[in-house]
Amino acid sequence: MLKKIWLSTCLDNFVNEYDDIEAMFRQGLSRLILNKKGDPERWLLSLSMEYREKIWLRGSPDAALNLDLRGCVADSYVFTQSAVSESWKRLSCIAFCRTLDELDNLPAWLGGALVGPVFPSLSAVPGAGMDKSLCFDKLSIKLQDYSAQKDSVPLILWGGIDKDVLEKLSDLPISGVSLLGGVWNYADPVNAFIKFKRTFNHY
Repeated sequence: MLKKIWLSTCLDNFVNEYDDIEAMFRQGLSRLILNKKGDPERWLLSLSMEYREKIWLRGSPDAALNLDLRGCVADSYVFTQSAVSESWKRLSCIAFCRTLDELDNLPAWLGGALVGPVFPSLSAVPGAGMDKSLCFDKLSIKLQDYSAQKDSVPLILWGGIDKDVLEKLSDLPISGVSLLGGVWNYADPVNAFIKFKRTFNHY
């Protein structure tokens, strides 16, 4: 059963972005990945403070702590160093993984792993270790084996995900999916999110 929908911001700002994001929060969005060019603190000033606890920064754990956000999404190698700051463990830290092999070295204290790109998309091409046509047998076996491990972290898939692929993903041992183009590529992003969520809840 799919549990959580994550949404990434677009790198660039655009008109009505804050209104759209707040509308999606009201429609049930519970996790936003703030991934912006420039100063994230300045961007946050235009969003209601009540949503801070639902935002993960695409950046360093220290920056997320300074901004008083719920967590961060950082490249997996950040968390596989020999020593990490104990303060990071107060956050919900998510490892950004471009290959399935990166899952093998993640520490158990992480809040999750964002794995992809699963499907080709406008914002990303499949990474090393990801089949361009998404070999579900290989992907399913790897994720089943990983999730069965005692110290595995929750898995979130990203890359080319929209409502039309949810049925294919529904049997995989994942905690959720992350969207970008599946919402922001539409003229009405809020309506696109509502339609996606309706299909998502079906699974």
